[in-house]
Amino acid sequence: MRQQQAAAAEAERQRQQQAAAQQKAQAAASAPAQRPAAAGGTELRPISLPGPKYPPAAQRAGASGSVQVEYTVGTDGSVTSARVVSADVPRQFQRDFEREALAAVKRWRFQPVGQAVTSRRTIAFEQ
Repeated sequence: MRQQQAAAAEAERQRQQQAAAQQKAQAAASAPAQRPAAAGGTELRPISLPGPKYPPAAQRAGASGSVQVEYTVGTDGSVTSARVVSADVPRQFQRDFEREALAAVKRWRFQPVGQAVTSRRTIAFEQ
């Protein structure tokens, strides 16, 4: 009698597991596929965009300007390369502004993307 009860209990447990697995499979099939943000696309969605540090000498002199930077975001969302495209800053502070703009861009983080994306952005330095 105990063996029959144990066999019946085991059969019921297996039936419940199969039913749960079927429900899970049906729910997964009917739900939209969940992917990382922009996994198949190339839209950049920022996570963190820390600003540049103002060059101290330029700040003391009251200098301002802007630097246009081109950067590439890898599939993991980190900036893999960056370069200055143009700078509209006083000549004596150009290296300082460019250095700080590039340092800031290299710290930027985005949501992962399906393929590397290259973009441009102008960074303004204003007091």
